[in-house]
Amino acid sequence: MPTKRKVLPQARRGRAGRMLVLWLSIVLVLVGCSSIPTVGPVGTASAENSGETGEDAVFSPEGPAEDASPQDIIRGFMDAGKGAADDYSVARQFLAPEVATTWSPTERVTIYRSSRIVAMPEPDLFQIQLEVQGSVDSRGIRTDAPEGSTEAFPVRLEKVQGQWRLSAVPDGIIVSLASFPAIFIAHNLYFYSSDYQYWVPDTRWFIQRAGIAANIVKELLVGPAPYLQGAVLSAFPAGTALARDAVPVASGEAVVDFAPESLRDSSDRNRQQMVKQLEQNLRGLNNVTSVSMTVDQRDVDLGKGSGELQSAVADPSAGATQIVVYQDELAYYADGPEPIGDIPSVAEYGPRHPAMSVDGSVIAFLNSQENTLLVTGTGQDVSVVAEAERFTAPSVDPRRWVWTSQPTGTGSQVLAIPPGGNSSSAAVLSAPWLEGQTVTELRISRDGTRALVAANRDGRSEVMIAGVVRSPEGVPVSLTVPTILQVPPEAGAVDRVKWASEDTVVAVQSGAEEAAPVILSTARVPDPLSVKEGITGLSAGNGAEDIFIQTSEGIFNKVGSSWTLRTEGIRDPAFPG
Repeated sequence: MPTKRKVLPQARRGRAGRMLVLWLSIVLVLVGCSSIPTVGPVGTASAENSGETGEDAVFSPEGPAEDASPQDIIRGFMDAGKGAADDYSVARQFLAPEVATTWSPTERVTIYRSSRIVAMPEPDLFQIQLEVQGSVDSRGIRTDAPEGSTEAFPVRLEKVQGQWRLSAVPDGIIVSLASFPAIFIAHNLYFYSSDYQYWVPDTRWFIQRAGIAANIVKELLVGPAPYLQGAVLSAFPAGTALARDAVPVASGEAVVDFAPESLRDSSDRNRQQMVKQLEQNLRGLNNVTSVSMTVDQRDVDLGKGSGELQSAVADPSAGATQIVVYQDELAYYADGPEPIGDIPSVAEYGPRHPAMSVDGSVIAFLNSQENTLLVTGTGQDVSVVAEAERFTAPSVDPRRWVWTSQPTGTGSQVLAIPPGGNSSSAAVLSAPWLEGQTVTELRISRDGTRALVAANRDGRSEVMIAGVVRSPEGVPVSLTVPTILQVPPEAGAVDRVKWASEDTVVAVQSGAEEAAPVILSTARVPDPLSVKEGITGLSAGNGAEDIFIQTSEGIFNKVGSSWTLRTEGIRDPAFPG
């Protein structure tokens, strides 16, 4: 008998040819606006403020006024982009009839800080000039623009029955930075790590409106954002489709109905993984308490042992214990330094920047010159596993591979050393985008699927997240082209970065006279912390409140908006990973 699985949780049109020609010929980038795949359909911690309200965000923009000027029509059209009701019916009132039927509001969201409307020399042609914060594409993937970026959008008007109407506009809507949070919410899509052990977040931004559950499922079926492609897995094969463009939610139950052919060749285990993935993706909506998977409105048979499959782990904990250097030896630190039992002395190496695996079985560190990478562990001797001109602080992934980066003649190279291995067995990862970059820190996420990288190019620092592509055997092969997290200028040239949660990181400029660590995320605006003098080290545990910094005075931890001295005499603290 088919078993019904219930478990507690976790739009486009073609462009008008005339507009495309106008767009390609006139769009003006006033200041370089580089594309930064950072924040998804834009998305411690899963994305904040995620929830299904069951109602559209309440915006009631007004239609065009009688005898409105061209500038008033343009302004009214921009403002009407806040009203998604009835497929943006109010915004379409500002458009000439032909354009009103072809304009695609969901193609792109441009988020702006300030705007002005400028008349061009050609009659009835104007520019919407914007200071741009970023954009969201049709999949909800947000891209933040560099500070001070501007864009110009050409628009044309014509008289329709004696009233000005827009006869050529770019697809998409234009939303102010102040209005954006009230219209869109961040929500993490989740995909499996390559070993199905962890959930990997992919932050997207969705309009706050009824039907968000269907939009989430549809984007899940399309697949991950570009920087995660090849690094994560979905239980749903390419081509899987919903039977209809809706995921109804009644009495807390979301019913996901697939097209008849979608699951034909799936195994019992595969279907069980599908249900788990749906649960993980929909449980963040506040009106969903259970999920049911059907095909053509018939309950899906999940097969034998359908209740035995363990779900993947989301946002793995870093625990409460760090590894530190204390009196020239490696030590644990929670409430105070504690010796690590059954490991040899490392004082002769002048240990720096230790890292350890989650289970504590692998401990890696650098020597005092930071040109030798060493590994030890309980009951193990100290082994020199690699030597180079210089290494970045090591990071240990969940599979106990030790990661680091070293400079090359033209950039940087990423190494991953297997358990028990050395430089001869190390994986040298393909990452062409590191050409010309000097990596200052490399940290592998606690799910093992993403690399957090701080790098410097020609004196300009960047913070990036790339996907880790592995072979079927789990060997790291390459890093995907990364998404870039925008760092506010006041943070300076950050060179130290740490994971604080599954989708939140903290970064700081070390060695500066004064520096303010900044919390970065694909689901929130940068959040600068309090300034502190002479920060030389950084660590982060479980969330944005579990952050530690190091200065010449000692180790400080974050307490509210302040830094409190925690301990003296230790250095280089690091949580597992």
